[in-house]
Amino acid sequence: AGNTSGGSLSLASGAGNTSGGAVTLDGGVGTTALGGSIAITSGVGTDTSSGSVSVSTSNAGTSGVSGDLSLSTGTASVGTSGSVSIGSGSSASGSGGNFAISVGSGDGSGGTFSVVAGDSSGSNTGGAASVIAGSSSSSGGGSLSLA
Repeated sequence: AGNTSGGSLSLASGAGNTSGGAVTLDGGVGTTALGGSIAITSGVGTDTSSGSVSVSTSNAGTSGVSGDLSLSTGTASVGTSGSVSIGSGSSASGSGGNFAISVGSGDGSGGTFSVVAGDSSGSNTGGAASVIAGSSSSSGGGSLSLA
């Protein structure tokens, strides 16, 4: 109580002459029930804005490539595998948050962007893919451009 700012938490691995140390966050194993979850959440700003969450890889050194960033769920032997959901927030009195996906440019080829719906190996149909512009109850809907 009485502090202006909350305390900070920094989690880092060590540097090395060849490779830096890794940082791994693992939820616990559940033998007969669910495995442990991992949650990363920014702080609430009671009277102002909430904190940000940033996930990125570092730039490459003088030779080499920057690291990959992978976000995926596990597979399932029986039942449905996990879903990936990424979205921006809604606003009660302002604009909804933006969501942007971009791929890199280069001296060689530019990066590739693809959206692929899942296949079905059984008698069911494959997954659907859709891109839908937003609607408005009092004005024109959003536009959709493909070039």
